[in-house]
Amino acid sequence: MGLFRSLAIGLFILALPVALIATNIRFAASEHRVYDYSIRKYDAATVSGIPEAELLGANHQLVSYFAADDPGPLRIEVQNEAGRTVSLFNARETAHLADVRELFRAVFTAQTVALAVVLTVAVLLLVWWPVRALAAAALCGSLLAMGLIGLAGFTVLIGFDGAWTQFHLLAFTDDLWRLDPATDHLIQMFPEPFWRDVTLFVGALTLLEALVMAGAAAIYLIATRPKATPKAAPIARPLLPRPSGPSQSPSGPPSQGRLVH
Repeated sequence: MGLFRSLAIGLFILALPVALIATNIRFAASEHRVYDYSIRKYDAATVSGIPEAELLGANHQLVSYFAADDPGPLRIEVQNEAGRTVSLFNARETAHLADVRELFRAVFTAQTVALAVVLTVAVLLLVWWPVRALAAAALCGSLLAMGLIGLAGFTVLIGFDGAWTQFHLLAFTDDLWRLDPATDHLIQMFPEPFWRDVTLFVGALTLLEALVMAGAAAIYLIATRPKATPKAAPIARPLLPRPSGPSQSPSGPPSQGRLVH
């Protein structure tokens, strides 16, 4: 039982950071306002030559494409500034978006599995062991998440360009992600600084969640800490009165007085 408990706690600690980070990535990937931020922040309408309203409408279609189980080939048509209906993305961009969708689906699956592990182990810990075991596991998992986010944040701040390129080399087996900012709408809509902003947003959100969880767990552990049992005071023995009677010498019978005639 002790080995099973250790394995369960270890699994919980490892799954918790994955659940937090993947959940926040899924939120960002599924929220069209995150995409709209890039359109407005980096003036995609001016750079791409496509009205902002058209780009914002395309964002809704992108979110639906990433969320669908089997969306089929992506095709988004917009009207350019001349009023002509054109395809928003070329074949290279469409193929890269299909790769991005597969990556998102993998993250969504990891989030589902990690959440299932966290909830299952939490229930097992509550049923078989004291709540303090779950609180200690949550504290350790939260600290691990904070450490990972701190490392990622440091990497982003000192050299996001290199880290972003390395990420693409690891995540994709092709070079479709190498787009031309002068002609490709996808990178005009979502330039590299936007992805830096999203990375920092996901990191900050995860860090906040981990801080709250770690603080709550630490407070509970301190509040329920077993108190030290005070040592029992020694029992005082009553002093017995010395017996009264004729004095006796240390050795021998009591002395007799001399008779006087």
